[in-house]
Amino acid sequence: MRIVIKVGGSQAFTDYGPNKAYLERLIPILKCIDKEHQLIVCIGGGQFIRKYLRDVKKFSLTDSEIEWIFVEMLRVNVKLFSLLLKKRPIYDLNEVRKNTEGVVGGIEPGRSTDANAALCAEKIKADLFIKLTDVDGIYDKDPKKYKEAKRISRIKFSEIDKYTIKGKPASYGVLDSLALKVIKRAMIKTIVINGNNPDNILRVMKGDKIGTLISH
Repeated sequence: MRIVIKVGGSQAFTDYGPNKAYLERLIPILKCIDKEHQLIVCIGGGQFIRKYLRDVKKFSLTDSEIEWIFVEMLRVNVKLFSLLLKKRPIYDLNEVRKNTEGVVGGIEPGRSTDANAALCAEKIKADLFIKLTDVDGIYDKDPKKYKEAKRISRIKFSEIDKYTIKGKPASYGVLDSLALKVIKRAMIKTIVINGNNPDNILRVMKGDKIGTLISH
């Protein structure tokens, strides 16, 4: 299978840097999948980078300049994961072909890491795109704010538009508008799961019905 896995930065990184305990659980699972499948891993930013950016915004910089700083910092995360997984870092999506494997993160301002992951999935014609987040899938409203929020177990490609939010750098939501647009047009089977427990990745690979499935 051709698989893209997006790892949430909020899980892989703490306020102070890499979450070693979490990565020691995650990396062996990713390596196991990599042995049997074509794999691209995409890594997000996390609170460490977001806190840094909040302080950067105190300076007289343009939005574009601030976003370029964000992209450069994301490249550090990519380099770390590429070394841990022994896979090549990808800093330009023009390098991605059907047989490409590697680690991707930030590419250019105004485009989320989720969108970059979805674009990679489209380019390699992925059989499966797994998005790890800190909630159990996609909800009808923010479950962190509303106790009555209900998880949506399945979303058809034709229904994606109703779940689209624009978002902004460092705050794009569970899946931003461009990521969902790519998933819809390329009809990429996508599963959004809680990544706090990396074993959930293996459950998805076994066919367990967890999280939110986006498909036909």
